[in-house]
This record gives sequence, structure tokens and C-alpha cells, in this order.
Amino acid sequence: MLVHGRQLTLSIACARGGQVSLTASQLGSGVVARGGYGCRNRQASAQLSLRPAAAARLRGLKSTLARVTLGGGGAEHFEVVLEPRPTAPSYWSNGGLECTLLGPTTPYLVAPNFTVTPPALIDVRPWVAWYTAASGWRWLGTTGINSSSWYQWSASPSGVLSWMTPAGALNPWTWAPIHVPAGRQTYAIGVFELIYWYAHPQYVWAYTRSRLSASGLGTYCTFG
Repeated sequence: MLVHGRQLTLSIACARGGQVSLTASQLGSGVVARGGYGCRNRQASAQLSLRPAAAARLRGLKSTLARVTLGGGGAEHFEVVLEPRPTAPSYWSNGGLECTLLGPTTPYLVAPNFTVTPPALIDVRPWVAWYTAASGWRWLGTTGINSSSWYQWSASPSGVLSWMTPAGALNPWTWAPIHVPAGRQTYAIGVFELIYWYAHPQYVWAYTRSRLSASGLGTYCTFG
């Protein structure tokens, strides 16, 4: 999610209007932005303004994780990545979401062969972000909607060592099968979060390019 100065816009798939709040431990304690939204045609757009100190910290960090809370007693929570200015989408150089290799509505996610110099442990959390006109963008993790597990792998300059078979072939981590309901015009893309465990842990995330067919790569998988 991009922050322009102190302002950010949150697009919401909804059934009714309500309140939204934003927290981010690296930007300060408690709620760093809040606002309200009205719902029309199952969609809403909430305009939020970061506290001045939080906006200044974000400019120094370049990006950080934040938690969005919708509603009151029966609140829903989900995570977003905040960035202080528009940037071109970044992609891992390999791995990705295989669109139709297992079937026309059965994609699967392949982890990139992460390379690190010097070798280090990395914690990785995989996601598939998907979009329909009815729901907007949503997140699917390995443990359900808006929920995914962290996996720890050993990365080296030549890739993840545990993925090399005795014969020397590459056998990377995959998440399959993922089932997409037919007839809803769904778009999907793979995303990985990483924490590199050096002396000062570094958090990064990026999309994966989709394997649309044997003939080439794309950005999104599309399912009719």
C-alpha cells in the first residue's frame, strides 16, 4: 500500500460501512491512522492520514508491515505492506505461480531458489493474492484466508541447500493444489515475505511472476 506524504487509501470489499484503524509497531505504539468508510456495491474506499511522526519513520524505513482492523467487536484483521512512495513492482527472479499445469482452475505456487551471500537462515511466508470484482483483492495463505505459516530454510550463494537432491537436481518447495472456483473471472499472483537472519534481520517481500503457459511468463494468472 502506497503512502503519499501522510495520506493513504484503503480499498475494501464490504457488506456495510464501518471504521478502520491501522497499527504498525515500527511506526509507533497504538493506532497510527484511523477513519471511516461507507459501503456501496460491496466496495468502499477509506481515506486515512498517518500521524506526522509515523510518516517520518516510514520514510526512513522505506517499507514496513502494518495491520488493518475493520469493525468493532467482531473485527477483521489483515496485514498490508506500507511504502512511502510509488515504486515499480518487484519480482523474484525465479519461482512463481503455475497457472494451469495441474488443470484449468488448479494453480500451484513454487518458491524461488533464494540465493544469499554470505549463507544465512531465512524465514519465508508464502501467499497467493487473488481478485474478483465482487470481493476485491484478498489474501490466501497456507493456513487459510489472511493466514499463512512461516517456513525456515537455509539459503546459500547457490540457492536453498535443502532443495538439492542427491543427484544434484533442484526440488524446490511447492504449495499445491490450490483450487479456484470457475466462472468468477479471478486474477491471482504469488507473493513471498522474507526475513534474512543476519546480525541485523532484514525484512523484504516481492511478487512472483506467473507461468501462464509453456510459451512465456506473465504477471497474473487469469481464471474465467
